[in-house]
Amino acid sequence: MPSRIDDGRLLRVLAVAHAAVGLAFFRAEIRSIAGDGVLAAVPHRGPRATAFWFLVPSPLVWVIGRLVSRAEEAGDWEAVRRAHGASLASASLAAACMPVSGFWGWLAISARGLWRARGRG
Repeated sequence: MPSRIDDGRLLRVLAVAHAAVGLAFFRAEIRSIAGDGVLAAVPHRGPRATAFWFLVPSPLVWVIGRLVSRAEEAGDWEAVRRAHGASLASASLAAACMPVSGFWGWLAISARGLWRARGRG
């Protein structure tokens, strides 16, 4: 494993931080979901839905971060560029729709990763 901080690791740190913020900010909603037995406890709208959709991306971003790290380690720069390209597009749209948010961190990590992968492989 490289000693420097790679972009995949930054994505995993972002995912863990996002989950921690969500768990702290939405603790009442999470308790409420758990109290109702989890299954079918999240409606389409409202505070529980907001909590749910806030937390859903965290494990997905963590997995993407791990895959990016593995692609870098394997020298698969095409996979790194594609992952960061899709990530940058998603982060850009998210930041445009919700400018007062943490989406800018995601955008910065993806832009950095795409920049670092240019011209490799």
